[in-house]
Amino acid sequence: MNIKYKYLYIVSLLLLLSGAALQLTGHFVFDLCYALGAVGYLVYYLVAPERDAPQVIRRVARMGVFSGLLFGLSAVARFGVFDAYGQNAWLLFLALGLVYMIYGNVLLYLDEKKHGKKN
Repeated sequence: MNIKYKYLYIVSLLLLLSGAALQLTGHFVFDLCYALGAVGYLVYYLVAPERDAPQVIRRVARMGVFSGLLFGLSAVARFGVFDAYGQNAWLLFLALGLVYMIYGNVLLYLDEKKHGKKN
């Protein structure tokens, strides 16, 4: 991934995780923080991949985009769009997005371990 977008990734994840953790308060501001984090995470995976990256990096980028879309659906669900399915439907999309995020990071770790660290 392109290093110049590193801070977009970090800030987006912090917003996403803090918004998810502070959902218990039920305050509207934390829903907005969560939504901004989801959008930032999706934007990172849309703009950061390099064209001539190895296949593993491209696969992780695709999983990151799908994970970002799931986080986006989760953010939409926090605003009450999917309340017909229960008020905690956003947790389902969050959990699925986290599974794809963790799987992508494990793939990156295994690839780095296999080929050695690249600077």
